[in-house]
Amino acid sequence: MDPSDALRPSSRAWTELLHAEVSFHLKTAGIPVLHIKGPTVALWLYPDGGRDWGDVDVLVAPHRIEEALSVLEAAGLTERFSGVGRRATTDHAVTLARTDPEIGGDEVDVHDRFPGLDGEAEKAFRVLWRRREPGRLAHVDVWFPDLSTRALLVVLNSARTRSPKAQTDLDRLLSETVEVDWEDVLDLARRLGALTGLRAGLELHPAGEALVAGCELANVPVSTAWRLVLADAPRTALRLDELARLPWRRKVPAVAHWLLPPPAVLRMRDPTLGSGGFAVAVGYVRRLCDGMRALPASVRAIRAGKRS
Repeated sequence: MDPSDALRPSSRAWTELLHAEVSFHLKTAGIPVLHIKGPTVALWLYPDGGRDWGDVDVLVAPHRIEEALSVLEAAGLTERFSGVGRRATTDHAVTLARTDPEIGGDEVDVHDRFPGLDGEAEKAFRVLWRRREPGRLAHVDVWFPDLSTRALLVVLNSARTRSPKAQTDLDRLLSETVEVDWEDVLDLARRLGALTGLRAGLELHPAGEALVAGCELANVPVSTAWRLVLADAPRTALRLDELARLPWRRKVPAVAHWLLPPPAVLRMRDPTLGSGGFAVAVGYVRRLCDGMRALPASVRAIRAGKRS
């Protein structure tokens, strides 16, 4: 082993330091910031320390995300995918990165909304900010969501990602050793337009199914969009479902953006894509062909989701 390895902080310690740094820079700039996922789950549901966390995830108000990105870029972070900032993508977060040649790469996902909170994003941040609780990372004071908010985000994340780590988080959340005020979680989900996602996530677990059966969630239909996510349907299916729900005046711009995104988004989706004009043209053609190939399966998935 390289003797210098002993002097390097662990991956978790290094990420905790980055959490603290992100909080410091944004708080100094007067930008309210909530730390989500990662430590807010690990320090709550894993008192035995059995869960690591990787990248930094923070939530800011939508109207301040551009300012937040500028502050963090001035502090040495850069766009993880060059050119993929808030103006280029409609994703729920913009990823920044800093690569340390000694320790490796670190990423910061700056969210202006959280998937599954389908209400107005500015209102959602205001509600979550009022419910915040103090936390501490790397000896720096930070803000965490309160426990009911964390519970809601764990459930939504489990339904959305279906990763082993997310499923273990759900197992922990629904275990008998963790106390959760589910009436408060339900009220919060109602205020944030997250009832359908809450039901979809809870029903992934037997204990969650019992919770659903015993409250108003039993009468909340799981949307086609969530059924597509749970079925791991093609991205094209999700786009078609979203298109059907958009008002007419927004349909054409949405289709144009999906078919012809900025070249930077093409490269994010396909890192092998070159930078020349011909390579970008090939990327657009490939994107269209991929969408057409996925169309039959997507239509079948939508029909199945509506029948469920």
